[in-house]
Amino acid sequence: MQRCRQPPLFRWAGSDAPPGFCPRAEAGPLEHREATLLQKATRRTGWAVFRTAVLTWAGMGVCMAQGGLEAPVRYSARDSIRYDAAMQTVYLYGAATVSYQDISLTAERIVYHFRNEEAQAFGVPDSTGQVQGLPQFTQADHTFQADSIRYSFRTGKGLIREVRTQEQETWVQARVSKRLDNGQVHSTGGLLTTCDRPRPHYHFRVNRMIVIPEDKIVAGPGVMKVGNVPVPLAVPFALFPNRPRGSAGILIPVWGESRELGFYLLNGGYYLPLGDHMDLQLTADIYSKGSWGARAMSRYRTRYRYNGTLDLTGNMLRRGTPELADFTRQRTFFVRWNHQLAPQASSRDRFNASVNAGSSNTFTNNFNSSVNDYLSNTFQSNIAWSRLWPGRPYNLTVNLRHSQNSLTRRFDFTLPSATFNLNRVTPFKRSSAKAIGGPRWYEQIGVSYSANFDNRVSTTEDQLFLGNFGNLLKESQNGVRQQAIAITSFKTRLVTVNPEFRVTDRWYFESLRKTYDPVADSVITDTVPGFARAGDWSASAALTSKVYFLYTYGNGLVKAVRHVITPSATFGYRPDFSTLQEGPFGPGGTTSSYSPFQNGIFGQPPVGASALVNLNLLQSVEAKVRSGKPDDDGRSTYKNMSLLDYVGLNASHDWLQDSTRWSQIGLAARTTLLNRIPINFVSSWDPYAADSLGRRINTSALERDGRLARLTYMNAAIGFDVKSKRHGQASGTTADNDRTVVAEPDPNRGARMNFNMPWQLAVNYSYDLSRLWSNAEYTESTRQSVLFHGDVTVLKYWKLGFNSGYDLEAGEWTPTSLNLYWDLHCWEFNLNVIPIGIRRSFSFRINIKASILRDMKVEQRGAIGNDGRLLF
Repeated sequence: MQRCRQPPLFRWAGSDAPPGFCPRAEAGPLEHREATLLQKATRRTGWAVFRTAVLTWAGMGVCMAQGGLEAPVRYSARDSIRYDAAMQTVYLYGAATVSYQDISLTAERIVYHFRNEEAQAFGVPDSTGQVQGLPQFTQADHTFQADSIRYSFRTGKGLIREVRTQEQETWVQARVSKRLDNGQVHSTGGLLTTCDRPRPHYHFRVNRMIVIPEDKIVAGPGVMKVGNVPVPLAVPFALFPNRPRGSAGILIPVWGESRELGFYLLNGGYYLPLGDHMDLQLTADIYSKGSWGARAMSRYRTRYRYNGTLDLTGNMLRRGTPELADFTRQRTFFVRWNHQLAPQASSRDRFNASVNAGSSNTFTNNFNSSVNDYLSNTFQSNIAWSRLWPGRPYNLTVNLRHSQNSLTRRFDFTLPSATFNLNRVTPFKRSSAKAIGGPRWYEQIGVSYSANFDNRVSTTEDQLFLGNFGNLLKESQNGVRQQAIAITSFKTRLVTVNPEFRVTDRWYFESLRKTYDPVADSVITDTVPGFARAGDWSASAALTSKVYFLYTYGNGLVKAVRHVITPSATFGYRPDFSTLQEGPFGPGGTTSSYSPFQNGIFGQPPVGASALVNLNLLQSVEAKVRSGKPDDDGRSTYKNMSLLDYVGLNASHDWLQDSTRWSQIGLAARTTLLNRIPINFVSSWDPYAADSLGRRINTSALERDGRLARLTYMNAAIGFDVKSKRHGQASGTTADNDRTVVAEPDPNRGARMNFNMPWQLAVNYSYDLSRLWSNAEYTESTRQSVLFHGDVTVLKYWKLGFNSGYDLEAGEWTPTSLNLYWDLHCWEFNLNVIPIGIRRSFSFRINIKASILRDMKVEQRGAIGNDGRLLF
């Protein structure tokens, strides 16, 4: 045994100190007189006579490593420390602490025995009888509390009474527990729960259990209780996961009934973690009438490198009776992949993917689909890789794109799209060493360049199969488009001038050729392979200015009004680069024209010369109004208020066009009433009249109809968002946990609630008008609807949400969903109802919030019949 080296103040005389006893107190102040008396008494009586030496003071002690200990045991107390030399014991009073390596034991009272390196910790009742300073044991990042703790630092074992601790998401309480040297805790008379209240709302009462750190909790037998009331749910044994990164387990399915598919079990399967950076969830759906579905979803994440999700879905749907003519069998699939490369992973490369592709009717026919997927008609995908050259003005980007329409079942692919960009450079700019005087005008000329290669395929869903892949490649269209732009800018006292010169060149690897066969009296159209090019150029100059008007009104309610007018004019010229070829290419050999590049993916060069003038006029109005809150000196303060965000007017005129030189006139405006209600207005006006077919003619609308212009399109939208003051917060502030109630009418995808907001409501109204003119008369089509959503806190922890709208033209309600959420602290209740439409259904769910017991739930889905009855 290693003998403790005592400081001179505690060196015993007449007899050695007891073996293993170390009353070392480096941090505790000791009066010299008390120490001298203790030493004299020791010399006078000897160790055999002086059985006990008692010394009391406030401070800290350190006992050197002995026996099997690898480090000193440190102890301290707030009030006092008392040593019993005969019993080789130290008594710690008031906020006592004993620590050893990563272990810390704190309590109001601790008794430490030097002989066996064992500590006993307990609390002390106060004047009211309440026990204060209960023992708390901490090792690394794990902490538990108990009524009393007895722990041996030598063996690592302990005896604990009335322990309460948290293991991941599980709270554990036990009457008597024994801690083993391997970290396991064996207990009797305990309970398990995920409720963090001292008296949990529910728990599993078990006779015995074993807690295996970072692995699992084994318990049994047990019975579930709500409060102190047992429920008819008993288990002979139970296994609770206790791993910080999740564990494998079974996913409990949802059951219900569908009128078309029969009884079903949905989303049942298995969850499997795949290491620290990836997991896998396998689920399946099964219906009593023969339909089924399967889904595999994986998430992966590596910090500072990449993260993403992969979701594969397949379904086989059977509808009707096999013996009847209306029977259908349909297979569908869908792929979702989202991947992001972290910016820290590479300074040169960027890679992102967003894939949403599959059968067009995957979500329209699938009962187990979200509302957003059901209402979506288009799905798009994009896989992008880009390469950057730090310090260089150029970059390269490669994309794989996809787009599909579930109504027309048309698919468009771009495989691939490669783009090389040269950002703006100033090749004529002199270096600072050579520059003498101010910059010359030509030094401000900037040049940029881009080259784009696309290979596109368009087809329908019935043509998408592996055997037809070669034909689709033959039908693909490709080409290269290059653009070079030279631009500069300079200012005068009144205007800013931005000249620009643009060159565009198109390269194709096949072109169109038409010939007339006089024998067959038909036109033969061929696709001729070979390189072909077509280019064009244009020049323009934009002039922009600003005019300010300021109106002052003293120090009244309105102090000043500022009116800003921004006129601009752009003059552009483009020669005629027409590639049209005339000949007997029309029906019956009549004269017609075509362009060899009219089917090119980048189009053909523009036909006809153009000298275009674009005119724009923007206006905005602001006011400085009294805010109503004086400053510290009692003087009035003012704030800016927007009266008109903008009023815009735009039109263009082509001097080289033979007729109808003016384009349609666009008029738009936007403002916000009372800083709360935004109003948007967009319209198009045609200054020319229309013929019997609705085509523009070279006759003004003023001359034909007496109108300055005729309205062809208009859209007006107004909306507002009102909400109550938050509990405990000032009005107008935004909380981080603000969330809408109805995010999804599916409890599995429901959002968490914010009960700080008693209520909120958002309403949007839209009016859309289109007019088709013919013979000075018009036919118009209008659309107007009101959409609204919001929520209200009915009771303290009850939240009712809604999402709906009304089509004023059709007289029908838009897709509507209602949601009722009840926060039960450690439980939650969610009721979702779709009361109208072809997806009329309901679902409710009550479940435990904690993820380890989230599948302990009561869930039901069903349809709503035409008579309003619930069909379970």
